[in-house]
Amino acid sequence: MKIIMRLLGRLATVTIFLFSAGCMSAGKVVPGAPFQRVADNRQVGFHEMLADFRGSRVVFIGELHDNPGHHQLQLEVINGLHRSGAKIAIALEMFRAEDQLQLDSWVSGNLGILEFMDVYRRNWTLPWGLYDSIFLYARNNGIPLIAMNAPDKVMQKVYRQGFQALTAEERRLLPSEVTCSVDKPYMNFVRRNFVWHSSDEATFIHFCEAQLLRNKFMAHHLSAYLDRNPGEIVVVVTGVGHAMRRGIPDELAELKPVKMKILMPPLHELAAESLQKGDADYLTKM
Repeated sequence: MKIIMRLLGRLATVTIFLFSAGCMSAGKVVPGAPFQRVADNRQVGFHEMLADFRGSRVVFIGELHDNPGHHQLQLEVINGLHRSGAKIAIALEMFRAEDQLQLDSWVSGNLGILEFMDVYRRNWTLPWGLYDSIFLYARNNGIPLIAMNAPDKVMQKVYRQGFQALTAEERRLLPSEVTCSVDKPYMNFVRRNFVWHSSDEATFIHFCEAQLLRNKFMAHHLSAYLDRNPGEIVVVVTGVGHAMRRGIPDELAELKPVKMKILMPPLHELAAESLQKGDADYLTKM
């Protein structure tokens, strides 16, 4: 049991395969490399893909969190959409929703870089340098940043004890309509995309509930933002497992019928093999 609890306490760096992938890196994006459009298996250029993105309300760009090349790709898409004249916002898994005011202050120029780095570090454990170009680009161009992740205290309790263990007070920190009942297809999805080190079924179910709850929370947060900002395209920067169709996109689709596109970065062989045909709209070549 002690081993399992230590494992749960280090989910972000030990057990997570695609959602965080803190210990595994993939190849970098090759400048000028073509993108594979999944619908017709055709190779397209960056600008053709970008034109497709401009017709969407939400663009998910997956990442393995510790891979600088993946963040370079995200920034290139953000820059391309912004330079094309699209009005955009950037939604970030790296910040909990409760810190939205700090992100607003950063973009408006009312929060200094050292203070914002402190906000980042209390939200995310990976080095600032992996994301600083995106944060600075948003600030320099007045692009809204959206903090969309769930409260950490609530999530850690679900990881350890399950959704049913949450008190009424803790559930009030979540959207009121959110439930968390994992079905077999979702559990199979998680098994397919994780390196799981425990044979304890209850622990696995709690882990599934936590991932599902995180997807639901972020989807509700995105949905509310889209309602308030009908003219914007939201670029979602998040882990590959959350960006997959069965992650946040499917949860968002249940809330509102908006056009979405999903771009997956270059992945190491094991991660790439786990992708299913419907998981993304575009794939990047290494």
